[in-house]
Amino acid sequence: MLRVITAEAAYTTEELADILGLPIATIRKYNFHFAKIGVRFTKKNGRLAYTNDDVTIFHELKRIYASPEMTLEKAVITVAKKFNLVPDTPPTISTEKQTLSLESCEVQIKEIQSYIDAKFEERERQLISMAREIRALKKAQQQKKSFYKWLKTFFEK
Repeated sequence: MLRVITAEAAYTTEELADILGLPIATIRKYNFHFAKIGVRFTKKNGRLAYTNDDVTIFHELKRIYASPEMTLEKAVITVAKKFNLVPDTPPTISTEKQTLSLESCEVQIKEIQSYIDAKFEERERQLISMAREIRALKKAQQQKKSFYKWLKTFFEK
């Protein structure tokens, strides 16, 4: 007997919205929330292509999210755990790797802090220098004015 093997159906976002009876924007919002927890759906020719399993996942999400006390975030996490889309516990990083990454971060922070301090001191020196120049210019202007006042007293008589 000859069996025909067909490829699994791939639905677009629009087709999935029609199947579920939801607006396209809602499907995109659901997809966004799945992406936030690390669930990615397959892409075909640069567009999302949903399989029959994905349709089942979205049906379940729609059903769970319909309950009044359920938020979308909780519903997405519940569905993802139910279908084993994400692990229950996040991957652990060894304490040795954490220590090494913290040490490198501390070194970078110290380098940045020393750079900031150096730039701050340079700017402060420049400001003090400018303030001295301005003070000297004002003093020179005052001396000029007083000389002209003194000279004017001779010619007014």
